[in-house]
Amino acid sequence: MVVAGIAAAVWWNWLRAPYALAASPTVDVTVRAEKSNYPDVQETAEDVDTVVRIYVQRLKAGDVGGVAELAGPAYKEPGPTAAQYVREYGEAAGGHVDITVLEGSVDYFNPITVTYQQTGQRQELLLVKDDGHWWIGLGDGDPATGA
Repeated sequence: MVVAGIAAAVWWNWLRAPYALAASPTVDVTVRAEKSNYPDVQETAEDVDTVVRIYVQRLKAGDVGGVAELAGPAYKEPGPTAAQYVREYGEAAGGHVDITVLEGSVDYFNPITVTYQQTGQRQELLLVKDDGHWWIGLGDGDPATGA
């Protein structure tokens, strides 16, 4: 019983994702892997599903601070970039959004294409895996060097 309690506490504090999809606003998002000979592209699409849905949800809500919180730990001052993305794509996030996970050159960086059906806009983003969680490259920083 004590071991189960300790394991639950460890999971809750260290292993759970540091972000979560809110109950509202609802979003219409499809996440898929690009056609590839490599099975890890599909696995990555499944891994990043939650963070990209949260990204679209926060765009739709106009939540600049919430978008900024999705920035990878190596990125500094994500606020201005988050505000820019909310201005440019916030309204478009109210319609259907297609997210295509592209082949990454390494397993901890992954480019994605976000297509906003309502406006026809396309956005290219970099997802960065750090400490077991996926983040969005927002602001200044170089996660390859840890700076």
